[in-house]
Amino acid sequence: MVVVLVLAGVAVLGAVVVLAMGRGGELAETHPDYPPLPFGEDGHPITGYDAAYLRLPRTFWGYQPQLTDEALHRLADALSERDARVASLERQLRNLSSGDDAGPVGAMHGLDEPAVNGAPPLLRKEPLAEEPIDDRLAREDRP
Repeated sequence: MVVVLVLAGVAVLGAVVVLAMGRGGELAETHPDYPPLPFGEDGHPITGYDAAYLRLPRTFWGYQPQLTDEALHRLADALSERDARVASLERQLRNLSSGDDAGPVGAMHGLDEPAVNGAPPLLRKEPLAEEPIDDRLAREDRP
């Protein structure tokens, strides 16, 4: 009887060692038992409609903590992004209304000069080298 118990113990110990070394196979990939959140995954901005009509799945004792935390984090990130965007736009508006803008008329859109005689404005990606005024006048005099 003692021999059988010792052999059973050795067999269990050997099985534990084999499994601990990773030779027993892998566990199947688990999937969450709740549906994915219906907003924020596909890249479109979260709207007030999305937040107002969000229905979190319930469990016996309340809401599912993982999904509720994820929803709150996404909503907080969306609000933070919008707050930063609003602050940036308000700063630009203050600068434009106070006249402190250092750039030319269309600098925010890449326009360096306003349109002349109905011609489209020039789009510049890099500043042009300054040439002497005499050279510009000499070029304008040529037919």
